[in-house]
Amino acid sequence: MSLPLHLLMHVFLSLVAGFVVWKIWNKPFVSFAAAVAGGVLIDLDHFIDYFLAFGFSFNPDYFTHGYQFLQSGKIYVLFHGWEYAIILLIGLFFVKRKPVLQSVFLALALGMLLHLCFDMFANEGLMFKSYSVLYRIHNDFENEALVTPEHHESFLIERQNTPFLNYGNRQ
Repeated sequence: MSLPLHLLMHVFLSLVAGFVVWKIWNKPFVSFAAAVAGGVLIDLDHFIDYFLAFGFSFNPDYFTHGYQFLQSGKIYVLFHGWEYAIILLIGLFFVKRKPVLQSVFLALALGMLLHLCFDMFANEGLMFKSYSVLYRIHNDFENEALVTPEHHESFLIERQNTPFLNYGNRQ
């Protein structure tokens, strides 16, 4: 799937989440803003992966092709985690009778959940557990532990055939 279509799907799903929350608490601005934050801005963590792999010299082509993952061999994506949505949903119980906060918590959580579910569908090779921050930490963010064996094999071939990258294992 192309990057623009992928991003458009995240925007669409975020608007759906915002609409649902708006209909529950009648807080349109915070519902849509929080849903977009949870469902679209979550992808800002890809910049973290990029800068960890390449430093602060930015190449848009490298970024859009995901070369940061080939360069580092790691998958950080620190904002992509089921745990955040769960914490937000639990937080709903602590903000009862505060519809603005309820709207924010639920819209953020729904935006994130729809984002993660779509990513699981669209990003082949990643497993359900790979979208857990705690699981990624436990496995030191290593590609091999986070993707299917077939995908890891493809990763190794692509990494070997991308000569402009400079990673520690190159011989």
